[in-house]
Amino acid sequence: MKKSLILLFVIVGILFSSTTKEERVQQRVDELKKPLYNPFVENYILHEIKQLREENRNLKVELHETLAKKEIQMSNNVVNYATSTINNMFYIIAAATSLLVIVGWTSIKDTNEKVKNMIDEKTSKIIEEYEERLLNFERDLESRSKQVKRNQYEIEVTNTIHSLWLRASQESTPSGKVEIYDEILNIRPDEVEALAYKADAVLDMGEANWALNLTNQALEIDDSYANAYYQRAKIYAVLGQDENAILDLEKSIELNEQYVKEIENEQEFESLVKHEKVQKILKLKATA
Repeated sequence: MKKSLILLFVIVGILFSSTTKEERVQQRVDELKKPLYNPFVENYILHEIKQLREENRNLKVELHETLAKKEIQMSNNVVNYATSTINNMFYIIAAATSLLVIVGWTSIKDTNEKVKNMIDEKTSKIIEEYEERLLNFERDLESRSKQVKRNQYEIEVTNTIHSLWLRASQESTPSGKVEIYDEILNIRPDEVEALAYKADAVLDMGEANWALNLTNQALEIDDSYANAYYQRAKIYAVLGQDENAILDLEKSIELNEQYVKEIENEQEFESLVKHEKVQKILKLKATA
């Protein structure tokens, strides 16, 4: 009887713990304000991978076609060379024979030496030409092989970065996102998108000055990246620099009008959205 009561308490405890855990998970899902992933980012990365694979495949096809053409061309040249050499030999022998009839048999040795030297000289010249062509062909082949390897490496890097972006989209804590963005930046230090998203996560951690530095780095790399201006506008708004925030907000909307729809939903713009200049921007874009 005592064992049955203990077992009953254990089962009740497990059920209660499971129910509490499910309620916490559901509560956390309900509190989410932003989507866990950005379809535009994922689509951009997938498009880049597809383009790299197509370029790599086209380069391989071109390489095989070039090799086939070169092999055929070299075979034709060898055959032509052999035919020309044989014909030339006959001509030389015929000429030498005629010459012997004219000048007599006393000059046979000299004539043989001259014929041999002429053949050797011509053969050496042709061999040198083909060696030079073969060397150029080998250099071209080596260059194309390096290009193929670079493309393969770029595909591997892109796949790695793509998986990191997926992890970042599923990460719920700002500090966790920052760690993943750092991994991306270790692979590609000039990845402006990672810098901008890292700035957003750092701002969520309450580090406005750090976030401002990150957006400035992103804009030094690409001064036409709309998201960097948008993130810096949020940072300026948090720092109370309304004029700078409005300027960056105008620039981001000029580059990408989709940000008009997000302004009123951003917590950092709660006070800024009431500003007269911001209201004019919103009205102007709404009527455009």
